[in-house]
Amino acid sequence: MTSDEFAAFRKHTIVEYARAHSSVGNWSEEEAIEKSTQAINELLPDGQDTAETLVLTALGQSGESIGYLWIGLQRRGGSPGEAWIYDIEIYERFRGKGYGRDLLLLAESEARRHGVIKMGLNVFGNNLIARNLYDSAGYEITAMQMSKDL
Repeated sequence: MTSDEFAAFRKHTIVEYARAHSSVGNWSEEEAIEKSTQAINELLPDGQDTAETLVLTALGQSGESIGYLWIGLQRRGGSPGEAWIYDIEIYERFRGKGYGRDLLLLAESEARRHGVIKMGLNVFGNNLIARNLYDSAGYEITAMQMSKDL
């Protein structure tokens, strides 16, 4: 990922992470951007040069950017050899063509290449397309949070 791509990725990720947390009621819309920015800054203190981190641009067949992948090669608080997919996205106009599955397989391959033996991720409950992808790729639920508005 180039510096310009990273700047765009960071901005997009902050907005999308804020939106995701707001959509499930974790954060109010007023506080979401601030909390999202704080979380991203903590996870990427040195930007794209953060140790034990891969931030990659996904390229389509003709070389255009179709999405991105962000992996922590050592999950915070995890066991040795346990990585975490912080974000994986295929841009909307490229979805439905199998690129998401390809990028997930690439994430696993890159992680193995770095000595990772287990990969984890979080998916918001309302993201049914992603949940179906992860389920069909062999990911299993390890925890589940539920809530109800009263």
